[in-house]
Amino acid sequence: MYLEQYLKCIHSFYPSLDFQVIHWNHFGQNNDILFLNNEWVFRFPKNDEAADTLHTECEQLGYIYPYISLPIPVPVFHNTDTNILGQSFVGYPLIPGNPLYPETVDGLDESAAERLAKDLSLFLTELHSIPTEQAPGKVITGKDAYQFWMNMYENISKSLFTYIREEKQVEIKAHFDLYLNEEKNFTFSPAVIHGDFGVSNILFDEDERKVSGIIDFASSHVGDPAVDFAGLLKKYGLEFVQKMGQYYSGLDDLLPRAQFYAGTFALQEALHGYNNRNPESLKNGLKEYV
Repeated sequence: MYLEQYLKCIHSFYPSLDFQVIHWNHFGQNNDILFLNNEWVFRFPKNDEAADTLHTECEQLGYIYPYISLPIPVPVFHNTDTNILGQSFVGYPLIPGNPLYPETVDGLDESAAERLAKDLSLFLTELHSIPTEQAPGKVITGKDAYQFWMNMYENISKSLFTYIREEKQVEIKAHFDLYLNEEKNFTFSPAVIHGDFGVSNILFDEDERKVSGIIDFASSHVGDPAVDFAGLLKKYGLEFVQKMGQYYSGLDDLLPRAQFYAGTFALQEALHGYNNRNPESLKNGLKEYV
């Protein structure tokens, strides 16, 4: 899609919205993003899957907003009743801040790191405590999770093992067996989760040295709360995540599942590349296995 098409679409729905300053990011895998007047963020899905989830994401944001202390996107402009690419969009006030890069976390002093752990823990505690009965979107129970990961392993072994050296195949099988053969991994209490809680979706105020907001709830659903710690483990390490234990009740019980999930990220990227004929994703995902 072209920038002009997006602007024309927005103007057709909201003709009084004036655009003086325009920036856009068209490098995302799932969305093109427009920044208007340094005040508004508009997301346009780039594929059918992203368009399908946009309506549910807006409902989810409306549902969880009253429970969350940190700033999150609040849809103001939207056209989510269509799946036509280039016409489906959502717009919300810009939340200032930069992605929380691992090097940023590594560079924090002890006091700032403790405050960051507390901020993230508070967000996840609030999110995971939201009543699930009326939550929009899909629900993944322990039984669903077992079947999902069984299927995931089968797909990985059938599609990727031809690229992966033998000793790494053994490691992958052991990683999945350890998880799948432990019954308590599938007795979790489902909670409202972010679903993609990591670097690019945690915004950090460099001057104040604190979290300024959480964005991109496209993967939010009711499922295993351990999923939201997996990205933190992968990018910031176990030592930092363990700091969150004094602020997030029951973290120790979640960590084994979070470690399993984190250990599948590269394989999931590779499988995505294989299934979608994306050689770059396939290569990136397989780097540590070939």
